Amino acid sequence: MLRNPVAATIGKRYLERMAVPARRKYPQQIGGPLQEILARLDTEGHFEIVRLMRLWPEAVGETIARRTQVAGLKFHVATVKVSGAMWIQELNLMKPQILARLNDALGNDAVRDVRFVQGRLSRRERPRLRPAPRPTRHAIELPELKDPELRRAFESLIEAWGRASR
Repeated sequence: MLRNPVAATIGKRYLERMAVPARRKYPQQIGGPLQEILARLDTEGHFEIVRLMRLWPEAVGETIARRTQVAGLKFHVATVKVSGAMWIQELNLMKPQILARLNDALGNDAVRDVRFVQGRLSRRERPRLRPAPRPTRHAIELPELKDPELRRAFESLIEAWGRASR
């Protein structure tokens, strides 16, 4: 049986390529390398947004930094995403102190106002919040009740109280 030498060579190359397992490149988060590149480019601190993002956790503290994220800086107004409406209210009350700390940390008046908006925070690396320890729940003993309907009502009330989150 005569074989075509060109087809045999192509077939051999194809089989050789198929035998070598392809290296799989997994997706990487771009935030870390991008921060490093910007830090090298911004040796004199011209990118105020980058400096603000870097200094935000130090300026506001760990508790606030976990629930906020700098979203932008435009016309000397920093926009900060916040995890909830209650936090927005608290941060608006603390705005003068936050602005003073930011200006001290930045060393200039790059931020003249802070605007807090509710938004979804990115999944950046941040310390996990530890759950608060909950006290153990003890069974409640009802006193002797003669009315069975009243006893059932109390039992269902205690059961609902036990399911409620605190």
